[in-house]
Amino acid sequence: MEASSSKHEPTPNTCRLLQLPHPLILDILSRLPINFLFHCRCVCKRFLCFISDPDFAPLHLQRSPVCILINTRPLQKTRKRLHSSYVVANGESFQVSRLNFTPKSNVPIWDISDMSACNGLLCLVGPEKHDSFYVCNPILGEFITIPPPFKDRSRDSFWGLGYSSVSNQYKLLQSYYPRIESAAKTAEIYTIGTGAWRSIGNAPTDLVSLPSNAFVNGALHWHNISPRGGEFINSFDFDAEQFGIVPPPDHFKESNKKYAEFTMTGVLGGCLFIINFEASTQFDIWVMKEYGVKESWTKQFVINNLIPKGFGSDFYQPLVVLSNGEIFMLLNHEAIVCYNQKRKHTRHAKFFRIRSQFDAIAYTPCFLSLCNVAKREQVFRMQSTGVYYKICKQAYL
Repeated sequence: MEASSSKHEPTPNTCRLLQLPHPLILDILSRLPINFLFHCRCVCKRFLCFISDPDFAPLHLQRSPVCILINTRPLQKTRKRLHSSYVVANGESFQVSRLNFTPKSNVPIWDISDMSACNGLLCLVGPEKHDSFYVCNPILGEFITIPPPFKDRSRDSFWGLGYSSVSNQYKLLQSYYPRIESAAKTAEIYTIGTGAWRSIGNAPTDLVSLPSNAFVNGALHWHNISPRGGEFINSFDFDAEQFGIVPPPDHFKESNKKYAEFTMTGVLGGCLFIINFEASTQFDIWVMKEYGVKESWTKQFVINNLIPKGFGSDFYQPLVVLSNGEIFMLLNHEAIVCYNQKRKHTRHAKFFRIRSQFDAIAYTPCFLSLCNVAKREQVFRMQSTGVYYKICKQAYL
């Protein structure tokens, strides 16, 4: 008790920053870049305690910069790489800060087939039908293992991580086909911290394309790619645990549903967006400024003067809008390009040099500990983070 009561009392050798009130120190630290915070954790136990404070994580998440998280797809059976890059625009030049995530230090598996992000947490899964889900925080090197919800079932590709602000719980949505031919596709929810899956009824049966980064306003979003048509944008509300529909812009007519495979939806700058690749040299990005309000759809970006790479349509997945207005996009899972709206010009981002195909999503790093999220489950820590947590635990004693 003596250590905790005196840890905020200034001493002759105490850093002046540490003499400030506790809430003010948290506020200052929450404004620092991720790389700086990594160094701060190694400065002293006091800084480590501030960054590990449960009140620090939500404060930092509000200000944490959006990064580009890349998962490589090597052609040969070599180790994949998962790394995050934060790009800062300084006029027409860029400054890049990169964090490499490895199983030894940050994530539980090499063979990552798909990933989903929500509030700084990642959900990873391998390529096999029986692979478990892993919810992890690569910044802290923490993860939990979630076994798949099926025994006599066939896992579907439809899944995603979300958050309910009403219950303050993270949830994993998964759909599957029972082996009984007459049975409908079913959805199940895993509420992190409970250790159990539960059925929530039938799931949409249409073929869907589920983006890795499509969680906004408490809901997961995807678009229908069924050749027989359907709704443009579907959703799943994690508060009500119900499937729903989001009305598209009037620009998207019923006739466009025949070419739903050329449509893409996702989240950009905290807003839902939709794209239809009707032409090979240009496309528009429609953004829903006020969630759920159809009239708030705005054609915010016009991407033109594109040069087709070959036969068929090229697919651009918007990732991040920089402070100078330039947009970083994933092109055909082969390159990350930058579009300049003023010059109406697209160029390759040279600092993303990857020799194989890859997935890329917008990712917001955070310091949210799974120990506070999954309180009733076993939280695993990567081997290299053991010393960090030992020091952290001693500092709180």
